[in-house]
Amino acid sequence: MEPILQPVTRRGRGRPPGPPLDLDKRRSNLLDAAEEAFRQNGSEVGLVEVAKIAGLSRSAVYAAFADRNALLDALAAREGRRIVDGLATVLATVDEPRAQTRAAVDLLADWFETEPVLAPLLMGRLSSNEREAGSVLGALVEILRAGFADRDGDQAAAEPWAHAIVGAVSSTIRWWSKTGTMSRTQVVDHLTDLIWSGFSDVSQRD
Repeated sequence: MEPILQPVTRRGRGRPPGPPLDLDKRRSNLLDAAEEAFRQNGSEVGLVEVAKIAGLSRSAVYAAFADRNALLDALAAREGRRIVDGLATVLATVDEPRAQTRAAVDLLADWFETEPVLAPLLMGRLSSNEREAGSVLGALVEILRAGFADRDGDQAAAEPWAHAIVGAVSSTIRWWSKTGTMSRTQVVDHLTDLIWSGFSDVSQRD
């Protein structure tokens, strides 16, 4: 009786198949690496430096982000969500409107103080998608709209006010972070006075 020959399964070349790549996790890890790279090496960091810190090849980075601008946009979106979360906490824990205003301004000042490279680099990108859910400007528009409604004001003013406030506050905080000519408490108080002097006047109009 002849022996039964078993078929031979040939192994393909390359690595054996593993679990599928979690691209969202890869992007999140790369954003963490990018933040670290900017903190260490300044605002001119490129994708090569990010790849080194992440321990990945350049091709792996480009598979997640098409270019440096895409990476910066993703970083700005993540920072924006963090700021929006901070604004939500302010609204949930602070009742008095002027105190809310001051806490919101201080939140931005704190970001510039703790992230002297990232904050100036990303600030201009935070307002690029203000109509998207979770954007800083979008959150501020909703806060202002509620404030105008509470004072029987024109709610349509919320959007231009939001742009003006973000522009003025970010420009002033950027100047303060570079010059340090006054304390954080002082600059936050001055900005709060400026904003509130206009906002409180809404209820006095005919």
